[in-house]
Amino acid sequence: MISKETVQLIKEKVDIVQVISQYVSLQKSGSGYKGLCPFHSEKTPSFHVNPVLKFYHCFGCGASGDVIKFVQEIEHLSFRDAVMRLARQVGIDIPISTVRSDFTVYTTYLSKVHAKYISQLNKSKEATAYLKARGFTNQQIDNFELGYCPERSTIAVETARKMTLPLRKAASFGLIKQTNGKYVDRFSNRIIIPIRNDSENLVAFGARTLGYEEPKYLNSPETRYFSKGSMLFLFHIAKKVAKKLDFIVLTEGYFDALAFHRAGITNAVAILGTALTPEHIAKISSSTKNVILCFDSDDAGERATIRALELLVKQRFNVAIANLTEDDPDSLYQKRGPSSLKESLKTALQYEKYIVSVVSRKHDLSVSAGVEEFLAALKPWAQLLLSQRRFERYNRFIESVSAITNLSAAQIDEFFRSRKLRTISKVEHHKRYLPSGEEYLVYLYLTHEDMRNEIHNVDKSLLSERSQLFFEKMRESRDQIDDLDEELKVWALKILEAIPPGDPVKILNDVKKQLQRKSLERRISEIDLEFTSTEDSTRKMKLLSERQKIARLLDKLGGGTGAK
Repeated sequence: MISKETVQLIKEKVDIVQVISQYVSLQKSGSGYKGLCPFHSEKTPSFHVNPVLKFYHCFGCGASGDVIKFVQEIEHLSFRDAVMRLARQVGIDIPISTVRSDFTVYTTYLSKVHAKYISQLNKSKEATAYLKARGFTNQQIDNFELGYCPERSTIAVETARKMTLPLRKAASFGLIKQTNGKYVDRFSNRIIIPIRNDSENLVAFGARTLGYEEPKYLNSPETRYFSKGSMLFLFHIAKKVAKKLDFIVLTEGYFDALAFHRAGITNAVAILGTALTPEHIAKISSSTKNVILCFDSDDAGERATIRALELLVKQRFNVAIANLTEDDPDSLYQKRGPSSLKESLKTALQYEKYIVSVVSRKHDLSVSAGVEEFLAALKPWAQLLLSQRRFERYNRFIESVSAITNLSAAQIDEFFRSRKLRTISKVEHHKRYLPSGEEYLVYLYLTHEDMRNEIHNVDKSLLSERSQLFFEKMRESRDQIDDLDEELKVWALKILEAIPPGDPVKILNDVKKQLQRKSLERRISEIDLEFTSTEDSTRKMKLLSERQKIARLLDKLGGGTGAK
């Protein structure tokens, strides 16, 4: 394998804007550049490239990544070949033998660790009981090569030592991590699920806690051989079956996909803790253009289903939504058995009917204004069906709308065709984006390295969860922007695009004042709550005095809530 350090050096030396501009006509936009996306058809630029983040993202189709990912996708190259090409461009020599041998070391190490996880499962009554409680038979446990990593395990560390594999190198493979200057196993007290690539090589693990600790599920971190955005769990098995049956079942989690396989439905796969991506869709397309979505039935699952539909339908997939009668496929299997999963697929709802059903629940169809809002919300889907000349589906779509609005199909058709329709993609950056004070803090952090120590000293307790996560990741990685996950990179890109250059010292002082104001206002809320709940007159006087002092401070800061 090419070392992580070498890959990082290549990304630092390569100008991502220069590389992408060889394929896309880019124009300056804020602190970055934008152009028409090379990965999907569009008329309005939604493809952004940012040299600070060394990252690209399309707000239309969701394609995103670093310069290596771009070259991989645009030239249809493997990771290794893309790295080799870019290395040549910047004069970095990489011996080919090193590249090939490293993958062997990687898979050998993971396989040895996996064998020990399997052995530990056989020894653990608690882990075995957990799987049995979920309905797994001994044969199924063996078939799916499930394992167990004990609490405070040293399996991954000891395996690396026995292989004389440097612990720093083993850490880059994702199974160990450095904590307080010491290398320790990443997983502890978790069921281990092997993740194999399309060639059946073991490249990562999923892990499910036996207890109630969060996070409930963990993946191996991404490595040069494991990318959540381009891999599908169990696709190495499902791809041939999906091609033969001409459809694939797409789920959200390991145990959901495993439930289908346990039921004999082996053309089921799962995404790995991320949203559906264009890379996933390209992979599915190699086997079939027919998909049954089987995401969780809660609000989050419904939102994920709609997002997946937007991507799949735009690529002319035929999509249906499984008819779940429980929260998720795994729960359905456990409570009602294998036949219930087969029935959920047989009674799957075609996507045009599903969309009508979901959108209708968000509008009051008993009043004309609600009906009009409902129709307006459906217009993007109507436009897409018409533009793709999928008239049979369009007619079913209209019939479904007619059935719940008491409007005739002709009236609905006229409504959809008579006005200019919005595009189906909600391209967020076309809306005016107003950054918050804490996002200015992120902006300064990314654009002014000399201010990072001062920003690290700012109290983060009042920041949003996402901002806190950003700064925590930066601290842990010692300011390696490349270590941010894709969602944080997209968020940071929006911030960089939205905020114009300004006086950094003034911006930082303003943000500090805003956070101080927020802290004082929170204290006033606490005082008000205590004031109304206590009957101690002495305590009330102290609270009133404190509140007045805070109010005066707020006035000096340029804001306040007034004094009692």
